[in-house]
Amino acid sequence: MDGGIATVLAAVVVSFGTLVGMFYSMWHENRRDHGIVSEKLDAVNDGVARVETKIDSHIVDHAKGML
Repeated sequence: MDGGIATVLAAVVVSFGTLVGMFYSMWHENRRDHGIVSEKLDAVNDGVARVETKIDSHIVDHAKGML
């Protein structure tokens, strides 16, 4: 094998390996970030449900003439 071809082949293999490593790293980070965002959205949803319950009971109080 010619030295030039070996050099080019080595560069292609190393470049491919680097790209695979970068994509794996981004995929792993994306999964972690998705989990964090999902937890935050669940917490927001729980807070909205509490506010909705308070507003509903407040409206019922107005309908009954308690306020």
